[in-house]
Amino acid sequence: MRCSLAFAITALAAAAVASPIVPISSPIHLLDSEVNKCGSDYCAGTNNTKGNHYLCGDARLGPTKLPTKLPLSSEIYGYDRLGGLCPGEFLKKWYNATGGSYIYPEQNGFQLNTGNAPIDGNQTLAVGARIDRFGSEYGNFLSPAGAPYNQRALPPSNLDAPTTGPSYPYNYHVYEVIKEFDVLSGPIAPWFGQPGQGTQYEAYTNVMTLISQGYLKAVTLD
Repeated sequence: MRCSLAFAITALAAAAVASPIVPISSPIHLLDSEVNKCGSDYCAGTNNTKGNHYLCGDARLGPTKLPTKLPLSSEIYGYDRLGGLCPGEFLKKWYNATGGSYIYPEQNGFQLNTGNAPIDGNQTLAVGARIDRFGSEYGNFLSPAGAPYNQRALPPSNLDAPTTGPSYPYNYHVYEVIKEFDVLSGPIAPWFGQPGQGTQYEAYTNVMTLISQGYLKAVTLD
């Protein structure tokens, strides 16, 4: 019995030495492979000022906990928010610290053809169609409702719920077309470590205006 107990204590001590220490601001559901890949300080190169609600306490990296309930859980399925990078590496590659914003692709994020021209064209959205958006109603980019998040090639911060005004979990909005209107439509280019290739709708005015002018109405999620 004494030998077994001594062996167990020794094994636990060895494991504690071998495992890197994850900062308290890190999400507790990190895989061992993720922690080991990024070294003893998983959150190196981030700005831990927002508390444990955000990955590494940095709102640029999105919420610590991703959706677990439908419909959002299906849209997030298979999503690797950092595209295989460590948090600090991701920000160094995709975030403009001088400008204080993410670096977005050219041609408004449309996939480019071999001549570097955007693959896009006008499309009329029919009455009854449902579209959605991760972002405020001041924006004008949307997708077919339910499109996977990784196909949208958005930064993880688009999943941050607004801190003021009405509460929309994960900043997710669904709309129904009640009066047809035209958008610029096309495939989404890979970006932010995501594969893209979903469909993007670029409206000619923002969502708030489309609602006020009777083209869209918000859909309440159950």
